Amino acid sequence: MTNTNSELINEYSTDYHAPVMWSECIEALLQCNRAQRQNEEQRGPLVFVDGTLGGGGHSAALLERLRPGDILLGCDVDPNALKTASSRLEGYIDHNGSEKPHFIPVQSNFGDLKKTLPRVLHPVTETPILNIGYEESSDSATQQVIGVDGILLDLGVSSHQIDTPERGFAFMKDGPLDMRMGSYEAGGLTAADLCNELDSKELQRIFTVFGDEPRAKTIANAVVQHRPLSTTQDLVDAIGSVTPAFAKNKRKGRTSTCARIFQSLRIVVNQEDKVLSRVLADVCPTLIRAGGRLVVLSYHSMEDRATKRIMRDGTLSKPKIEKDIYGNVMGPPKPFKPVGKRQAATEEEVALNPRARSASLRIAEKI
Repeated sequence: MTNTNSELINEYSTDYHAPVMWSECIEALLQCNRAQRQNEEQRGPLVFVDGTLGGGGHSAALLERLRPGDILLGCDVDPNALKTASSRLEGYIDHNGSEKPHFIPVQSNFGDLKKTLPRVLHPVTETPILNIGYEESSDSATQQVIGVDGILLDLGVSSHQIDTPERGFAFMKDGPLDMRMGSYEAGGLTAADLCNELDSKELQRIFTVFGDEPRAKTIANAVVQHRPLSTTQDLVDAIGSVTPAFAKNKRKGRTSTCARIFQSLRIVVNQEDKVLSRVLADVCPTLIRAGGRLVVLSYHSMEDRATKRIMRDGTLSKPKIEKDIYGNVMGPPKPFKPVGKRQAATEEEVALNPRARSASLRIAEKI
């Protein structure tokens, strides 16, 4: 029986996370050059990377479409996410022979994949899986790119992380003002540390740059006045002291304002801006082979702007266009070419999964 579109949207959702635009993402990856080859001997095994594994929804959908012997590396910095997804996909891990595609879980921040993937070991035999990435030539300084066929980056926070009060991501549930995505044992500043230690000018900058908050100065001053803050409710109270519960312009109401402030702190706590710059400008151009695909789901303007610039211009900074005497554009070759226009989730999907409302999907092909 053919599934309806409504059923398909829910097919890979779990209590842990509902994957956004999973069908569009998988189709984009499977349009890579080598996946179009019908001759399996000529094609060889495909290798994909899910750089933001989360609950494993996108990976589950992709594994069902891959052929025996193909490989999917699922990467996440959060050990809880990695454990949950690995349990869900264990049928693709612990099997012998080549009757199924292989799923390999990898604990890594996606910004570190250029270092991590060449050293990936099989979880059972502990033998190297593939030589993915690049190698220094033994007789010269040139680098030989091995490459993968596609990388998927879903830059949103998983439903599980948002819905777990102990993680401190959600402003609607009281819990420690934490927001660290990785292992707590790894240390690092928490959102509470930022709120309690930074001056009002730096907080204002964070709320403006990473949250597009129109009342950043007022809210930064309120945070300073309400110190010390230790819980998510403390921060909500500080925001609420200078923000109306409702406003004619919904953007200026308390719910929308809290969402932007919490987002901006989460980005800084996890250094998401730096990690995103590294993965887009360095990791993906290095690891993806020619004809491979970069597929990115972003959820706010900073992420989407950076993704668009890399795919279109090959740089995160505004490019300075120089031309030769014949009018030809000069400069280093661009690593990617955009495929189609930015896509948004369908109204039907948003109705079933409201967190898909702000999603933007961009696709590029490695030149």
